[in-house]
Amino acid sequence: MVKTKSLYDPVEAGDGDRILITRYWPRGMSRDRMSAEWVQALAPSRALLNDWKRNRIDWKEYTDRYHAEMQEQEDSIGELARKSQAGTITLLCFEREGDPHCHRHLLAKLVEERARGL
Repeated sequence: MVKTKSLYDPVEAGDGDRILITRYWPRGMSRDRMSAEWVQALAPSRALLNDWKRNRIDWKEYTDRYHAEMQEQEDSIGELARKSQAGTITLLCFEREGDPHCHRHLLAKLVEERARGL
């Protein structure tokens, strides 16, 4: 199972393996408090993040570019897919959970699709 959360949400027993998928480590957050594996390669590139944050691109272009970047991360996505079949994984990012414009939701779909193919 794949879940998503904000990294600021409390750790819960049902989170399973917590995986931080951000480009940058969260300021003021200790590694012990985070209690998560950090996989930077599954975060959007700096260029993509900058274009999005500066409103140079819309959500469709962001999505297309993120998917293109993730084509180079097939091994990491496959590993998450295997972990999700064995138990729960929770993908963590800065954005609040209710925000639909976060790459963790895109990645969750990629992982789920890959898991169905295993």
